[in-house]
Amino acid sequence: MTIQNFYDLPLNQTDKQAFQARAEIRELLEYERYCRDNGLYDQEAACYSDDAQIHVSWYDGPAKGYFEKVSAANGGGSKHKINSTSVWTNGDKAIGEMTVMMLSPRTKLDGQEVDLHSYARIFSRLQKINDQWKLVNGDCIYERDELVPVIPSAPINIDTKELASYRTSYQGLCYVLARTGLQSNQDLPGEDKPETVAKVYRDASDWFFA
Repeated sequence: MTIQNFYDLPLNQTDKQAFQARAEIRELLEYERYCRDNGLYDQEAACYSDDAQIHVSWYDGPAKGYFEKVSAANGGGSKHKINSTSVWTNGDKAIGEMTVMMLSPRTKLDGQEVDLHSYARIFSRLQKINDQWKLVNGDCIYERDELVPVIPSAPINIDTKELASYRTSYQGLCYVLARTGLQSNQDLPGEDKPETVAKVYRDASDWFFA
């Protein structure tokens, strides 16, 4: 059977070289998030190749520009709670998918403090360059999010019409970003539109096996 999708590769723990590669990549992916959450932007940038690209809700372009914006905003205050990390390898190429809960900075909506919880999968392509694994492309696959009042049961005054105009997989994120003057791309990969996720997987598989 010809394997066409990266996720169809069977897990083979007898291949110790591949096992070691997966361990190195998992460490890199989790270290990159640690650096992001703790303001270690130079160390985070070192996890990426020189020509890496990043595609997220508020940024789409070269990783260098992303780090400039993140550093200028002192990280924006967001944190990532990692649930699991899966890795596939093919020679000097790899794909990683990390399930996370992203905790945005505490914000106020019409005077009421709320927390934004975003559930997503951080999807990365990696390549071994000069004997070191580097991130070469980063996407975020959005699942859903929630706006939670800091004081339980306290009402949140939300413009439901505006909220409904955003994608359901990341509408709370769009709503909060709009209050900081940022516009969100409405064509990002999300579970409310399975075809957008399928495209990310298909493009990654084409790259992975090329």
